[in-house]
Amino acid sequence: MNKIKHTILLSSLLTLPISGFAAEAIIPPISNAPASTNNVFGVWGSVTLKGDFKAVSPSLEKFHWQIMNQTRTRDDSDQGTRFTENLLFTQIGYQLNKHASIWLGYVHDWIAPLNKTTLNENRIYQDFVWKQSFGEFNFTSRTRMDERMHLRTGGPNAYRPRQLLKISHALPFADGLSAYIGDEVLFYLNKNHFGKQGFSENRIFTGLSYQANQKVGLKLGYMGQYVDTISGSNLFTHNIQADISYKF
Repeated sequence: MNKIKHTILLSSLLTLPISGFAAEAIIPPISNAPASTNNVFGVWGSVTLKGDFKAVSPSLEKFHWQIMNQTRTRDDSDQGTRFTENLLFTQIGYQLNKHASIWLGYVHDWIAPLNKTTLNENRIYQDFVWKQSFGEFNFTSRTRMDERMHLRTGGPNAYRPRQLLKISHALPFADGLSAYIGDEVLFYLNKNHFGKQGFSENRIFTGLSYQANQKVGLKLGYMGQYVDTISGSNLFTHNIQADISYKF
């Protein structure tokens, strides 16, 4: 019982300062948002498959792969909720040591803007991921560089660095269940058709993850996505996030 109380207290102390800082310092509070900020709701649902290459050769056990398909919706039309994007992620990584890994990935994105012609996007990205435990807390840092390319309109590629930080903690009342909280900041290095040069977006997220067994994992959470747009009519989407993953 003392361990449970200790764990809940630590989780509360961790969550309150981080969520307060992210909401007040990084993202403009919703209650104080300028009139030009539109608030909408959405759902991001995904299926993730992952594994390694040990079956091909034992010498390839440090190489990993991952495929994720994610569908996004918003309720920003007069007809209500609508499909906005479908993203297919594929990536290959190499485990440098027990903490660090590097990844090379590709995304094909089907985009359906509101009241505009649909378009496709190619995106290449590179990741550096660091994972480490501090006591009962698990820390993840992901540094990503996106190279975004329009398939239809052409134009300059968009170079977008992004930094994600996440902390998770196992919950003592259920095996395999963890709570997590994190934040990701995105900005563009150059002028482009996708977003504003400099700071462009912030994503704060929190939720629960459940590892049902060695192969199947589930996540359910919330993401607050603030987008500083080129047009000046900024966007704050409140998204339900759901993911089911399978490890081969």
